[in-house]
Amino acid sequence: MNFLEYKKMYQLEESNWWYTGRRNLIIKAVGKFQDESGDKTLQILDAGCGTGINLRYLNAYGKACGLDISKEALRFSGIRGSSTLICGSLDKLPLKSKQFDLVVALDVIEHIQDDQTAVLELNRILRPGGCLIATVPAFPFLWSNHDIAVHHKRRYNRSELCNILRLGGFSIKRATYWNFFLFLPVAAMRMLKRSATCGQENKTDLVELPSPLNKIMHGLLQIENSILEWLDLPFGISVMCVCRKVCEGHR
Repeated sequence: MNFLEYKKMYQLEESNWWYTGRRNLIIKAVGKFQDESGDKTLQILDAGCGTGINLRYLNAYGKACGLDISKEALRFSGIRGSSTLICGSLDKLPLKSKQFDLVVALDVIEHIQDDQTAVLELNRILRPGGCLIATVPAFPFLWSNHDIAVHHKRRYNRSELCNILRLGGFSIKRATYWNFFLFLPVAAMRMLKRSATCGQENKTDLVELPSPLNKIMHGLLQIENSILEWLDLPFGISVMCVCRKVCEGHR
């Protein structure tokens, strides 16, 4: 993405409904893994940390390190106060093997041309039994100018993501769609925009909403996140997967 998109992300991701909803979902999963592992000082990597807002929350569970291929993104992460930052790509991580207990890869795997190599690299840097929490955009038919603007290579079905993760040495603990309630309006909007903006400049969908509408959207995602504590959802705008590194000799 260009500098202006990173600047917009930096300005909006602390309060924007989509970012806050996803953050709430992920932090719950992180807390559950910490409880299961019994380790109060997890070594955590935010792979594809963007402008760094999640590092602030992840540090509550141990020591969090941020990695991104964009120096602009890392500069914004530094402005937020993050000090442990690394420039690198998921398909060739400049990190030691078996270094982390937990990796979060939020909407980043879809940016990598060779996503299978990226998953293998994420497996390599995790300790045996370590956890990967990943989100990706769902359903190829939702492809739009937004995907082009943010340099996505693909969108995934849940089964496709699970297959890639299994081939990469992970066992799936949880795989669900997310952003279920807004699926139909978002799908309709993207299809309309795709036909209406043919030949025009590609722009992301990230915009600042009026505060009342932002609160409503945030509330819908909070309800959905509560439902996800009990069951998986059959479709949505994103896929969220929680998996564990398979110990050597148990594949």
